[in-house]
Amino acid sequence: MKIATIIFGVLLVISGIYCMFAPVATYAALGSVIGVSMLVEGVASVIAWNHLRKVGLANGWALAEAIISIVLGIVLLGSTAMQFAIDMFIAYLIAVWLVFAGIARIVAAIALRNSLGKELGRGWILQLVLGVLIVICGVLSIFNPLSVMASVGLMLGMSIVFVGAGLIASGTEM
Repeated sequence: MKIATIIFGVLLVISGIYCMFAPVATYAALGSVIGVSMLVEGVASVIAWNHLRKVGLANGWALAEAIISIVLGIVLLGSTAMQFAIDMFIAYLIAVWLVFAGIARIVAAIALRNSLGKELGRGWILQLVLGVLIVICGVLSIFNPLSVMASVGLMLGMSIVFVGAGLIASGTEM
């Protein structure tokens, strides 16, 4: 078990480093991951539905959902255009989320300043500045979704490296 843990840790570190050096390609794999997930979930749901059918608890809606998941998973896996559309949708979703999150932070900073006045000091200014920076990042991301893709891919790669390093550390302590 110790050696397997270390081997998996090393493989994850290598995979994470690859993801960090190819962040857009890493992000582009999300469409495939979603397609595989839909397909696996659909097949598992059909198996579960069949088991429930044998005991008299089957639901037609559950079977319909499973079949739709399978079909959409196959369509997504079979179409690079659909995968690209999913990837772009996620990038724009993140960009719009950043804009709204920044606006919310700005509003909260102003409300904090107005409600607590001088007792608060200048802490609200940091909130305000962060909100403005987040809005700027969001707006820039809307006009350059590739930056979102690279950022997400890079963060995913770093996360994989950290998980791999944790496995290596666990394996050496066993």
